Amino acid sequence: MAEAPAHCPVCHSDEMVPVYDSGTRTSLSSLCQVLPGAKVVSYCPECGHLAGNGVADADEFYETDYRILLDDEEEDQIYEARGSEIVTRTDHQMAVLRDKVALAPGLSVLDFGCAKAAMARRISQATPGIDMHLFDVSRMYEPFWDKFVAKDRQAVHTTPEAWNGRFDLVTSFFAFEHIPDPKAAMAHVAQLLKPGGQFHMIVPDVTGNAADFIVIDHVNHFTRASAARLLADAGFGAIDVDTTSYRGALIVTGRKVGKTASARVDDAEKADILAQARELSAFWSTAADRIRASEPEGGATGSSAIYGSGFYGAFIHANLTRPEGVACFLDQSPWQQGKTLFETPILAPSDLPENIDTVYAGLNPAIAHQVMKSQPWAGRNGLRVIYLQDAAK
Repeated sequence: MAEAPAHCPVCHSDEMVPVYDSGTRTSLSSLCQVLPGAKVVSYCPECGHLAGNGVADADEFYETDYRILLDDEEEDQIYEARGSEIVTRTDHQMAVLRDKVALAPGLSVLDFGCAKAAMARRISQATPGIDMHLFDVSRMYEPFWDKFVAKDRQAVHTTPEAWNGRFDLVTSFFAFEHIPDPKAAMAHVAQLLKPGGQFHMIVPDVTGNAADFIVIDHVNHFTRASAARLLADAGFGAIDVDTTSYRGALIVTGRKVGKTASARVDDAEKADILAQARELSAFWSTAADRIRASEPEGGATGSSAIYGSGFYGAFIHANLTRPEGVACFLDQSPWQQGKTLFETPILAPSDLPENIDTVYAGLNPAIAHQVMKSQPWAGRNGLRVIYLQDAAK
C-alpha cells in the first residue's frame, strides 16, 4: 500500500493531512509510463504544500528510465497552437525568462536539473558570451550537452566545490516537482549563487493543471505559498511567485540575500489551498468511473479516438473498459505524430478517420473545450466529443 508523506518536504512539518489516495495498483508517470503503486497526496497545514509519494527507487528511475524528449535534438512539447503556428514550451519559457531576467554576455549561468538542456542551449544562442553550466542527475543527456558546453562546465549527481558562489543566475525548468528533498536542493542552489545572485524556477501549478495532482513521479505539488516558503527558508529575498504568465505553471524568482525571511501563510490562503486539494481529489477519485460510464454502448473496435497523447490522453486510455475501441490518438505535435502510445498510432488531428464516431478530449480541462472547437471536424454530424471534466453527465 502506498504511504502518504509523513513530513512536509518544504518546511519539515510532521502534521501532514492526507487528502488523496488513488487506491489503484498502478499509476501513470508524467511521460505516460505505467508504474506500480497508488498515488497518494498529503497537505501541509504549516506552509500550504501538497506532497506526493513518488516512484520507487527514484535515483535509478531518473538515471535510466526518465527519458524525456530524447528522440531528436529539436523535439519539444507544445505550449499552445495559434492557428497553424505552434508555440513550444521552450519558446514560451524563453519569452517568460526575458521578461524576468536581464540576460547579458558575461553572466555565469547554471541550468539546474536541465535534462537535455534545451533552455540552456536557447539562452546560449540568444546571448553569446554567457558562461553556461549544466547540472542533472542522469548521464543520458550528455551527448546533447557536449554540442555546446565544455566538459568542465557539466556536472552529474554532484557539483564541483569550485562552483560554490560562482553563478549570477541559476535556472530550473520543471525539475523541482521531481526532487524528493526540495529543501536541501534549494539550499544547494543558494550555495551555488553569488551574493545577490538570481534564481528563476518554473514548476507545475497544481490548481491550473489538474494532472499534476496524480502524476506519480511528481513528489511536490507546489502552491504559491509553499514555493515562497521554500525560497525564503534558503535565504532568498525579493521573492515573486507569478501565477498568470504561464498557463498551468508557477514562475518563481528570488535573489540570494543570505538570511532566512518570514514567509507565513495566512489562514484564508491555507483554507483555500486545502479546499482546492479536496476538489482535485474528488475530481480524480471519480474520473475513471466517469470515463467508463461515457463509453459508447456496443462501440465497434476502432470506432473512437483520443485527442492528446500526453498524460490526460493516456489516463483516458488506461481507464477505458474497451481500449480496443480506440483506433488512434490525435496530437498536434509533429514530434508525436508517427509514434505510438500503448501500441496505438498517433496521428495529426486533420487525419481523423471518417469512421470515428467518438473523440475523447485528453487535454487539460482548462483548455479542452477551446481546442476541440477549433478542430476541422468539430460539429461533424454524428461525432460525439467526450470531455474528461464532464464525462457521463
